[in-house]
Amino acid sequence: MAVRSVPDLRAARWRWVADRELSHLFAEVESARAADRVSRGSRHPSAPLRGDAALASSLGAYATALLKYRLPVPPVIRDELRLQRSLPS
Repeated sequence: MAVRSVPDLRAARWRWVADRELSHLFAEVESARAADRVSRGSRHPSAPLRGDAALASSLGAYATALLKYRLPVPPVIRDELRLQRSLPS
């Protein structure tokens, strides 16, 4: 009678947690992008220009989570984060 080893489910659970967290953070990025587009479209010419702090914050959280799970930060996200951080607040 052969004895089968029990599969290690820790890796599967880790991937599930990573996928769930990254999906949630990316949804926040998309929501902040949509809010930024709406605010840019409704901004009055006399309103002061400012960087959208919510978008920069959500991009930063997403990039940090990617690095935490040892995943590369896509160039588009990295560049958008750099641009948001360089805008005057």
